[in-house]
Amino acid sequence: MAAAPNSTTPGVGRSPLLFIFLTVFIDLLGFGIVIPLLPIYSKAYHASDLQNGLLFASFSGMQFLFAPLWGRVSDRIGRKPVLVGGLLGTAGAYVLFANAEPLADFLGANPMAMLFAARLLAGFFGANISTAQAYIADVTTPANRAKGMGMIGAAFGLGFTLGPWIGGELTHVSVEAPGYAAAALSLCAALFGWLRLVEPPRASGAASRVFGGAQLAAVWRTPRLSTLFLLSFLSIFAFSAFESTFARYGLARFPTWFGVDAAIENASFEQIMDAAPLTGRYLGVLGVISALIQGGLIRRLLPRYGETLLSTVGLAVLGLGLAIVAFAPTFPVVILGCVVMPIGFGLNTPSLNGLISRASPEEQQGAYLGLNQSVASVARMCGPAFAGAAAQYVGVASPFWFAAAVLAVGALIAWRYRARFGATFAR
Repeated sequence: MAAAPNSTTPGVGRSPLLFIFLTVFIDLLGFGIVIPLLPIYSKAYHASDLQNGLLFASFSGMQFLFAPLWGRVSDRIGRKPVLVGGLLGTAGAYVLFANAEPLADFLGANPMAMLFAARLLAGFFGANISTAQAYIADVTTPANRAKGMGMIGAAFGLGFTLGPWIGGELTHVSVEAPGYAAAALSLCAALFGWLRLVEPPRASGAASRVFGGAQLAAVWRTPRLSTLFLLSFLSIFAFSAFESTFARYGLARFPTWFGVDAAIENASFEQIMDAAPLTGRYLGVLGVISALIQGGLIRRLLPRYGETLLSTVGLAVLGLGLAIVAFAPTFPVVILGCVVMPIGFGLNTPSLNGLISRASPEEQQGAYLGLNQSVASVARMCGPAFAGAAAQYVGVASPFWFAAAVLAVGALIAWRYRARFGATFAR
């Protein structure tokens, strides 16, 4: 199997890299596929906003905790067994997710407890993203490593975009259908990997380089890197807080725009089921707008304005969008805020990734970009948990104006960063 010259290890071609893309895509698809289902659980199992936020956060929490473990295991037994085995485990977790209620009845347990178990297992097996990053480190040269990590970033974005959309549309079939669909995708990817994945010659300590203590210490000691990682955390924290509570907010304040004639507290279970596809479509459109900006417009803007300015503007615009949603008097104003938000996210995310790549040691760009994914997992854990608590104890719109305030602080930090380090960073 031929490889592109000077880009990958001999014998490792495009099929394995496609498998890595699919692995990460499926892992992140599972993160988003549950979003339209959260109001259903509120209605069916009397779950509180805090419980739903923790259910949403549990997936990313397990990813963060166990990513180093899977990286070390793959150092010992190989990348292929960990990647394929993780997908098989993920498939089992989604079968459990789809059958949470009948299993709970059989065991005499609480259905929410079974849902938590399924999400925790999905996050545990989905933590093999660190192994996917180590695989990229094994098969790319230092000069091309950032491009390989960029492919993983693209899989992240696509998973986030399609996850809520798929989850919402499949509720037309049944509340169990999203879980079965995710399980089927995981099994197909596992079969593809078993048949086509090539076990690479491992670079010494590749997994530990991706999630190593040396990188954490270097980030802490380096103002440029520590600031960038903080900004990355704040932006993902705020956006994940929005994602996890958007459906609950819409069904409480603007139910007719979700096809429901009463607020969620008074709507029937069937009405909440019917609203799920609309939730997925709204969030899916947000993802498409963000992807279009990251894939096209940003290339024209970066050479002209520089990464630091665009990241600053992106944080401010994302915060503005959240503030519009929080204080919207009508749902068309909410839609305006939902159009503004992905513009900000699309400007900020690639700009920050580019700055992190520039500020990292040239021979370890992949490691630092991988570490940024770990920071993102923490943000996706903290954001929904915070949003669920805020919605329950402060008010249904409070997660959005809290998140907008966080991003206002982030924009000020980014502006200070630009004043200190300049619009670009040359090696």
